[in-house]
Amino acid sequence: MNTTLQDYTDLPIGERAAFELVCARHGFAPAHFEVTGCPDPDDIAHCARLVTVRRGGWAQSYRLDSAGHWVRQFENDLTCRFFK
Repeated sequence: MNTTLQDYTDLPIGERAAFELVCARHGFAPAHFEVTGCPDPDDIAHCARLVTVRRGGWAQSYRLDSAGHWVRQFENDLTCRFFK
């Protein structure tokens, strides 16, 4: 992954596909969200990264990991109507 995540298209292909599927399942398109990334300030030593998803005035950050767990957390937030 690039050091600077510009949008969801910069995600690894598997995570991008999962993000698109979750968006569609909840009636959204990826374009409805702004996806950005940055180093995790709480875990600089391990080069951890955060992905932040924004929609309107709402934003949520998720830790990026090799298993793509952040997409499940994002879907939980959609289910709870966090971004609506």
